[in-house]
Amino acid sequence: MAQPAERPPAEPVATDPTDAADRGSRLHRAFESLALRDFRLLWTSTILSGFGQWGQQIGLNWLVFVLTGSAVQLGAVSFTAGLITLLLTPFAGLLADRYPRRGIMVWSSAFGAATAGLVALLVVTDLIEVWHAYAFALLSGISMAVNQPARQAAVFDTSTDETLQNAVAMNSIAQNLSRIVGPPLAGVIAVWSLSAAFALIMLMRGLAAITVLAMSRTSRQEEPAARQSPLTQIGDGFRYLGTDARLGGLWLINALPALTVYPYIALLPIFVSDVFEADADVFGLLLAMMGVGSTIGLLVLAVLPDMAHRGRWMLLGFIVYLGFVFGFTRSDSLVLSLTLLIAGGTVHGLALALNTTLFQTALRNEMRGRAMAAWQMGFSLMPLGALPMGFAVDRWGVQNGVGGSVLLCLVAFVLIAIFWRPLRTMP
Repeated sequence: MAQPAERPPAEPVATDPTDAADRGSRLHRAFESLALRDFRLLWTSTILSGFGQWGQQIGLNWLVFVLTGSAVQLGAVSFTAGLITLLLTPFAGLLADRYPRRGIMVWSSAFGAATAGLVALLVVTDLIEVWHAYAFALLSGISMAVNQPARQAAVFDTSTDETLQNAVAMNSIAQNLSRIVGPPLAGVIAVWSLSAAFALIMLMRGLAAITVLAMSRTSRQEEPAARQSPLTQIGDGFRYLGTDARLGGLWLINALPALTVYPYIALLPIFVSDVFEADADVFGLLLAMMGVGSTIGLLVLAVLPDMAHRGRWMLLGFIVYLGFVFGFTRSDSLVLSLTLLIAGGTVHGLALALNTTLFQTALRNEMRGRAMAAWQMGFSLMPLGALPMGFAVDRWGVQNGVGGSVLLCLVAFVLIAIFWRPLRTMP
């Protein structure tokens, strides 16, 4: 009987050393901006500031809900903060072009910490009233209006031309990391003690100020040109954006969802109470899932090389995001809602980072502070949209009131994608 032929020994599978090198290169590229000391400190400060911001979102909204139980009051408090932010942001942008951005971030963060500490004291002594919530919204709006243009412009100052896209993505990741951990933590703390929630805000903003203080005094910020009147310089900033269809379109892309979609975040306590019949811990969980999704999208952007057709990807990302948020407004299942928020956050994180990167790279450096202030003004429309959305929720219910607004924004984005060619063709 014939014996089966022996099989030759298997040859070892060859591995291409360039594959491992490429994977290592992509991993290095994902975090390359963090190798820069000042950007690393700014990044850490942004996480801490984000803890304070989302702690405020939870603490203030839940405080108003406990005191009033009113969607209109929730919207009105957000409107108060948004209005003062909108009015002051152009002047804050001018400050960011005229004076060192490091000092602006330190003092505005310290001011925010002090106001949060005062509210914590009022809550723990049982002296808190509804008008105090409005006053805190006003003062914190001042703090954020001054802080944000300087903080956004400092991303450019503390990075290099080669690491700017990565720095924008990593800066957004920092904001989302605080949104992942901050809301559930603040939600649990708010249920246990509202005063402790505001003490958390005070601590985080104080640490954010100290971290920025450790940054070096040198940066890529240009020396201001010859001083003109503040109103003239602010007007120059708006005219600059108005004469460039790309910058104007990017501003509009940032502003539309802020006015018509993002205000639903301020109304999440109504979703939690009426739709899911839950408490502040679920409120924090919903916010955290948005942050989880956004971080996933931003990590994808961070590891990618410079993308082609970024304008098209940005528009598509916003359209898909709006579809997911509309689905969230139709859902009665907490599990499905959390899934939709993760999915929406993923494409939103990618789209918003692309919007910021395209905006930053298209700017002239001497206009950076004022232009970023205008960009921040677009985002600051969110609290202003909260008031009409609050009335819509009172009239038609939280799911229909929010869902109708999201659907209008979705239609607007489809029209922009079709007809605004300068955005579609951005590289």
